[in-house]
Amino acid sequence: MEELKKKIMADKNPQDSFLFWKTGFVGIVLVLCGIFFLLMNFRIIPESGDLNNRVLGVLLFITGIVFTFFQGGGGGLFWFLIPAGVSFTVGIITLIVGIDQLFSIVNLGFFCLGLAVTFLLIFLLRKTAWWALLPAGALAGICAWIMLALVQPAIGFHPPALIFFVGLSFLSVYFFSVQKHKMRFALFTGLIIVTAAMLYYFIVIFYVFTLFWAILLVAAGIVFPFAILFFEKRAKRHEYFEKPQA
Repeated sequence: MEELKKKIMADKNPQDSFLFWKTGFVGIVLVLCGIFFLLMNFRIIPESGDLNNRVLGVLLFITGIVFTFFQGGGGGLFWFLIPAGVSFTVGIITLIVGIDQLFSIVNLGFFCLGLAVTFLLIFLLRKTAWWALLPAGALAGICAWIMLALVQPAIGFHPPALIFFVGLSFLSVYFFSVQKHKMRFALFTGLIIVTAAMLYYFIVIFYVFTLFWAILLVAAGIVFPFAILFFEKRAKRHEYFEKPQA
C-alpha cells in the first residue's frame, strides 16, 4: 500500500521519481559535455597537447558529472552544484591550457566566471535561493575586473568592475523577487553601488578633471536623500491604493 502511494505521488510530481533524478538536469550536463568534447575533437576549441592534462581533465569532468547527479536528489543536495562547477571549470582550463596555467591572471578570471555561472545555476534551479545571485555577481565582477585591467591598463588594481557587478547582483535580487516591497533594500543598495562604481570608473579614467568630479560628488550627495524620499513616498502611495477599501 505504501509503495502504491509513493508511485502515485511520483506520477503527480515527476521530479520526485528516481527516473527524473537521473535524466533531468544531468542529461543537459551530459549533452553539454559531449558538445564540448566534439568541438575539441574537431579542433574548434584548442587543447593542451600534454597527455597528463588530458587524463586529469577527463577525470575532473567525470567528477563534475558525479556531483551533478548527486544534486538531483533534491532538498539540500543542491549544494553539490558548487563542487560540480569547480570540477568542470578546472577541467576545461586543464584540457585547454594545462593545469600549470590554472593560476595565471587570465585563467583566474575564467575560473571565477565558471564559479559565477555555477551560482547562477543554483538560483535558476531554486528560485528561492536569491542569495546565490550575490556570489555570482561578485565572481563575475572579478572576471570583468581582470579583463578590463588587461584592456585598459590605467585601471590597474582599481575595482570599479567588481563593484559594478556586485551592484547588479543586488538589482537582480530585487527584480527577480516575488515580494518586491520586501526587497526594496536590494533596489536602493544596488542603485547606490552601481552609481558609485560608474563614478569610480570615470574618476580613474579621467583623473585629470578632479575639480569636476568633486563638484559632481557633492551634487550627488545633495540629490540622493531627496531621491530616497521620493521613492519612499511613491512606494507608500502604491501600498495605500493596493489596500482593500472597507
